[in-house]
Amino acid sequence: MDASGLAAWAAAVTSAATLVVTTWVGGRRERHRWLREALTEAFVAFLASSWRHSDAARGEASDAQHAALAAEYEEMRQQLTRLRLLAGADVVKAGEALVRAHRAVQEAGVGAVRDQALVRASQGRRTVLAAAQKLMGLW
Repeated sequence: MDASGLAAWAAAVTSAATLVVTTWVGGRRERHRWLREALTEAFVAFLASSWRHSDAARGEASDAQHAALAAEYEEMRQQLTRLRLLAGADVVKAGEALVRAHRAVQEAGVGAVRDQALVRASQGRRTVLAAAQKLMGLW
């Protein structure tokens, strides 16, 4: 094989190696981007339903309030399932605690018991938020 043939072969091998490395790195980068976006969407939906649940619980007890609480509770459970698929154990544990806190809000009557349950739900949201920020490397 002469020098030009060797140079062509080396260029082809180098090009193939570059293509493989670029594809691998690009694929990992794209996967990380997708995961970050999916986590962000799941966290936002989960926390938004938590806020709506707490807001609905602040009104007078009525059939409409019970329906709103049930709907938001179900939404939180669905979003928690997404978090179970995408997030780590710390996030899932905090999310489960928040869902239990909201269940306590639903089961509490009006008055001081419900107010205390709403405080626990608020604390639970802060715990979920901190776990989410840690998982996503935001602090």
